[in-house]
Amino acid sequence: MKASSKAALLSALVFPGLGQMYLKRYVRGLIPMVLVLTGLGVLIAQATAGALQVLDKIQLQGGTVDMNAVSNLAAGSSTHGDPYSSLISLGIAGCWVFSVIDAYMLGKEKDRRNVQEQAKG
Repeated sequence: MKASSKAALLSALVFPGLGQMYLKRYVRGLIPMVLVLTGLGVLIAQATAGALQVLDKIQLQGGTVDMNAVSNLAAGSSTHGDPYSSLISLGIAGCWVFSVIDAYMLGKEKDRRNVQEQAKG
């Protein structure tokens, strides 16, 4: 398998930036990794805060667990969530797509160099 294909697949299917790491472009791979992990961390923190709010509302209603009530509270809290969640999700997707394209382009460059070296040798 060509380096370009392997790098693009690693960035697309495993984690963004991993393709660049495979191509030994560590700083270039670390940037999308950090951005995506930060965005995921923020989204997880928001989801956890929303879940805790739902649990607090359940306790205030007497502490009985009714699955319909839990479902309704969860749906209500998710629709009134942080307005930046969509923006963060879009940023994560953008980093992921950029990482795949960048890994593919870097891999193509490496493939081209390998072909030139084989032609010389």
